[in-house]
Amino acid sequence: MGRLGRLLLEEIEETSVEQDSAVVWSIGGAGVVVKTPLSLIIIDPFFGSSGSSDWVRMIPAPLNPEEISFCSLFLSTHEHEDHCERKTVIAVARGTGASFIGPESSCRRFLEWGVEKSRVVTLKPGESFSLNDVAVTAWFANDPDAESAVSFIIEAAGVKLFHSGDSKFSEEFSKIGEQGGVDVAFLSLGRNPRGHKYYMNACDTVEAARDLGAQTLIPVHWDLWRRTREDPLLVKEIAERWGLRVNVVILGLGDKHVCRRTRA
Repeated sequence: MGRLGRLLLEEIEETSVEQDSAVVWSIGGAGVVVKTPLSLIIIDPFFGSSGSSDWVRMIPAPLNPEEISFCSLFLSTHEHEDHCERKTVIAVARGTGASFIGPESSCRRFLEWGVEKSRVVTLKPGESFSLNDVAVTAWFANDPDAESAVSFIIEAAGVKLFHSGDSKFSEEFSKIGEQGGVDVAFLSLGRNPRGHKYYMNACDTVEAARDLGAQTLIPVHWDLWRRTREDPLLVKEIAERWGLRVNVVILGLGDKHVCRRTRA
């Protein structure tokens, strides 16, 4: 990680967030950091290395989890290592007072790795947890590859965010749109190898953002693995060709974006 990683951590720690807004950073893969006026949320961080010749990591780890000293909520959408990593969970549990939130499969691992039971919150679709200026609601995830999985709706400082985890396209997304939609959607994008459907492709991602009623779409996960790496500019091109009024924001590793409330 080195000096650049420490600079990113310092930037996150020192950033002041205005009311009715949230600042987000990409930390690679599906990983996102969300900072509100009162809270810091880390979602699906993965700072590990390549798992095999099939899964070769293409970006450096942007942070050293041992150096994370402030985190309010640690969210994991499912148990796969690139969304629920032992080393990172242990480090954040030791270095912060965070609550750890996820489906049963992630929470079982939190407990196995030594996180105190009082800090672990298991959420099923439709269940919520609130802390400070943040409310987290679990939502259905179309992820048959996981033992159990959820997507998250995060209402933070008046801004409504959606994180899909590894969910494929689902008709359930339209229910969120019918309920007023979201300001920002983080949706996993990938170029699937033959015979597999690990992630949404560019068209799936745009359709999901449309159905979610998202004002801003931020593709994630496209940068992590050599096997599934994709060009996120395809998402922007498709959204424009379809005439959708969605702001597609491409975040590279360590990039940040200020999210503001767009709904009444």
